[in-house]
Amino acid sequence: MAGERMKKERTFFLNLLGEGKDTIEKKAGETIVNIGQPGEHTYLLKSGTARIDLIGGKHTVELGPGDLIGLMGSIDGRDYEDTTVAITDCQLIPIDQKRAEYLFREHPTFAFHVIKVLIDRFYFAMDLAKRYRQAGVAI
Repeated sequence: MAGERMKKERTFFLNLLGEGKDTIEKKAGETIVNIGQPGEHTYLLKSGTARIDLIGGKHTVELGPGDLIGLMGSIDGRDYEDTTVAITDCQLIPIDQKRAEYLFREHPTFAFHVIKVLIDRFYFAMDLAKRYRQAGVAI
């Protein structure tokens, strides 16, 4: 999912939120979000690497500094749809619904960048589903 555009989004999020003092630390191997848990936060990965396990771990996506984890958590509070695990020690900046609303209102470009990330992830998921369908594999 990385490309020149995703690098710009990562840089934007780190510049806007990277100085957050309310960081959470996760050690390598620890779960950051777990499928089925209530989605209370979105997390900005400030440092370290993490892995999203998709389709029961059949497919993974590696994330780096500036990526967002549990993106819908602070927007609609639905249960997380994936599990994300720290590959290396990570620092995370939590974004709850109140903070997300502030960012959307006071930094309109934040919403634009979140939408671009959602679009990239949507097309990634559609491409993955297409590949599974073409291979005749049920998801």
